[in-house]
Amino acid sequence: MGPHDALFSHMGARELLAFSQTCHRIYYLVKQMSFSLPRLLSPFFGHATEVDRFRRMQLQSGTLISGPIALQFFNRLKWPGSDLDLYGHRPTANLAVHFIMSNGYTFEPRKSQNQDVFAQLVASVAEKPPSYLGRGIADVLDFHKAGKKIQLIIATLTPKEVIIGFHSTCVQNVISHEKAYALYPWSTFIAHQALILETVGVGQEVGRQKYVDRGWRMIELPDVRDAELADHTRWVGDRFTWTICLPPLLIAVPDLCGINSCELECTLGSVAMRWSVVESAQLKYKYTVSDTSLAELGEVWEHVAYVVHFLLDLS
Repeated sequence: MGPHDALFSHMGARELLAFSQTCHRIYYLVKQMSFSLPRLLSPFFGHATEVDRFRRMQLQSGTLISGPIALQFFNRLKWPGSDLDLYGHRPTANLAVHFIMSNGYTFEPRKSQNQDVFAQLVASVAEKPPSYLGRGIADVLDFHKAGKKIQLIIATLTPKEVIIGFHSTCVQNVISHEKAYALYPWSTFIAHQALILETVGVGQEVGRQKYVDRGWRMIELPDVRDAELADHTRWVGDRFTWTICLPPLLIAVPDLCGINSCELECTLGSVAMRWSVVESAQLKYKYTVSDTSLAELGEVWEHVAYVVHFLLDLS
């Protein structure tokens, strides 16, 4: 550990960010030392050039990093034995599979899966009911190499739907090819608390307890003064989000994560995420949109369609 690492490691997230605003040199040192994606991913992919290749795969496929690794990126921690959890779209999941296996990982099927990963991938992307009912997951593929594990979670509709369906707010963090986003930074990294979200499926309490053991306090309802956890539409990358820009790739393609939105809804002593999934033949991917914004989106879409038809008529 170098002198800057040693200094930064003694600062909390709030103090470190304030310190990084003192001058350009300190700002770039903090980003380079404390929020380094190559340092985070090198245990899985080795050299930094492979991390850049991984990011290019993300760009091409829309694959996102989430789960414990994304939380460790923001919290500047390393938990021994953590898996790398990737969340992919069904139509482009093959790009992620090819990249993972090109790095020497071996597919380890579960009892219900095909032995051949590409045969299983065909089954994963086929139009069929999801295997993880209610959680937006079509399939989970496990890859292993020398004690390291990469888990590719294939979304039925969109990876963001799976992520906002997590058990609590402390794991609402994603890393795209261009940026890292923490949706609830104040509660997660300053107050060290996590709002319990009403979700379906087994293992939710086990998942929450894991983060309690790591230092987070689970709360059932948000403080009425907490704007970050208020009952309103949240967009990825909005003013409440802690957004970290990653070093630019040679290919400049805009990050589409900011299109996604969702909304917290408090009812009868419980809190749940609310959203709808929108899709169109004109869109490459599907996106989550809060129910409040859905009506507005419909009006905008109708207006765009009207303008397009008008221009076509003129031509």
